[in-house]
Parts: sequence; structure tokens; C-alpha cells
Amino acid sequence: MPSFFYLMLYGFALLLTGPVADSSHPLSPGHLPVVVAEPSGKLHLTFGQDSAIYYATTSPKTVSFGRPTVVAVLPNLVAGAKRGPQIAVTAQYVVISAVNRAGDLFAYSLDRATGRWSSAVRMNDVPQIAKEGFQAVAGASRGVFHAAWLDLRDDKKNKIVGTTSRDGGRTWSANQVIYRSPDGTVCECCRVSMAAKNNDVYVQFRNWLDGSRNLYLAHSTDGGKTYAPAQKLGTGTWPLKACPMDGGAVAVSAAGQPFTAWRRENTLYTCQPGEPEQAIATGRNITLTAGPTGPLLAWDDAGTVWVKSGTEPAVSVGKGQMPSVAVTGKTAVCVWELDGKVMTGTVGLSD
Repeated sequence: MPSFFYLMLYGFALLLTGPVADSSHPLSPGHLPVVVAEPSGKLHLTFGQDSAIYYATTSPKTVSFGRPTVVAVLPNLVAGAKRGPQIAVTAQYVVISAVNRAGDLFAYSLDRATGRWSSAVRMNDVPQIAKEGFQAVAGASRGVFHAAWLDLRDDKKNKIVGTTSRDGGRTWSANQVIYRSPDGTVCECCRVSMAAKNNDVYVQFRNWLDGSRNLYLAHSTDGGKTYAPAQKLGTGTWPLKACPMDGGAVAVSAAGQPFTAWRRENTLYTCQPGEPEQAIATGRNITLTAGPTGPLLAWDDAGTVWVKSGTEPAVSVGKGQMPSVAVTGKTAVCVWELDGKVMTGTVGLSD
């Protein structure tokens, strides 16, 4: 009778705690891992190590990554402070983007039908203008991919510039300025993030306007050909004379709804464009993806990585920093960096 009573209490406690984290484990030496999921549940991962760009994937029926393989060697690869290789996927292609210390941005494209990677294709049509190294890539549909980055062209001041590929990353369009701050420059040391679905393309960045470092979102409804004026996210503001080096993330739900996540001072927020922000936790390096019931978040705080789904309590997945998160079925898969190693962990999601 007592043992049955304690089992009942244990089961009730599990219901109260919601998601449960599995143990984390190292996958490989490397820096700044990024993971994305496709609708089938297959996961795709990239990270940098020295000058090598690595790629790993799972089968649709498992959340365990196979052995990472080298896609390419990019001399003087930038892979620090959120400046590492980025990855995007559609049904036909996988595209990895990476930047070198000279400030040139390159794309590597996997044709999934043949299993072959392309050689490096430079995406910036003005040489050596992405010197800050912050860049993002997003898959929209079939062979359509978009990229955006911090760019120094014309006046040597950072602005948001983008390009589009319509052949799976083999060629890229003439670059266009998406946003130029009227105060001269956007925030120089914060991550740029992108999300795309069909003709909707979203670019999130930290601005430097009127002495404040707030997050802004630019939106295109015509597949990246034109962008509406960028809009500030949230109702608060962050007057700051220094760069916080923390840019947040944007994702699009299956229904086409954009979600954003970002940091102001030591508080992390989520919000939908045009609505007030919602405080989530304290910490930094917040990122997100579209989960089954809303945004799925990951961040680090005081050397610990956290994952949070909907209204469930946040779950610690391990020690480290710079997380990335994706969803496959009812499992959240988080990757992050710890002492020069790529770590992976999973969290079971509630219905």
C-alpha cells in the first residue's frame, strides 16, 4: 500500500513538471551548432571547427545524429560569438552559409536527390563587406532560399543586406539593402535572424536608433523582392551606449504566423509583431522554433541551457551556452556548445 501511494505521488509530480529532459551528451568537437527540422521530422545540423564546416543529419525515425562529415574547408572560417555556419532546408536542397574573416559570405548547397554538395558560391556581390560575420539563411519553398547579413558597402556602416536564390543555393540574386538606419548604423555586434515560408520573408535584427538598441523586424510579402519598412518589436526600449551582442530569433509557424524572441537588459521576451512583448525568463542567447503548440524556446543563463515549450516550466538540458533548438514529433532536440564540444539533448513535449 505505501509503495502504491508513493508511485501515485511520483506520477502526479511528473504531470506537474511537464516536459522532462533526457541526459545530454557530446557529439563532436566544434563550435556554434545550429539545428533545423523539416516536416518529415528529419533533423539537419551544422557547426564549425577550425576552418572546417561540418554537417550531420538524422533519419526520420530517430533523434540521434549520424557521424558529422566535412562539407568544405573555408580558410579563416568565422565560428565564434554566434557568427558560425548557418543552415536551411527545403524538400529538394540543404543550404549552409558561412563567412570568412575577410568578410566574404559563401553558400554550400546539397542536392538531396544526388547527395552531392556544390562548391562554394559567394553570396555578397561587393567583396569583403560582411566583416562583422553575422548572417542568416532561410528556406522558403522548393529551391528558394533567402539570406541576410550585416553589410558595410557604400559608407562603411553596418546595414541589413539580403539576397535570394531560386535554384537551391547554386546562384544568388543581386544584393539589396533591406534596412539602413537613419542614425547611421544598425547594432554592429548582434545576430541577424531570418524565417521564410512561401512568399513571406522575415528578417530580425537589433537596431541602433535614437540611442536605443531595440529589435526590429522587416517583412517581405513578395518572396524577398521588396520589404516594408522595418517595425520595432515590443513596447519597451533599451537605451544603451554599448552593444549587447545578443540578437534573438524569428520563426514562422505552420499557419504562417511569425514569432520573435529577444533580450532587453537581462530579461528575455517573446512577442508577435504589433503586440506587446511577454517576459519569459532572465538570461541571454535566446532562440526559438515553431513548436506544436506555439514557440519553442531555448537560451542560456549562468552557464546552463534551458528549453521551454508553451506554458510548461523551463527544463535544464545541461551546462553550456549558445543553444539552437528544433522539433521532431513530440521531441525537442537542443544542441549547444560546451568547452569546445557540440552537445545534444532532448526534451519530451507534452500533448
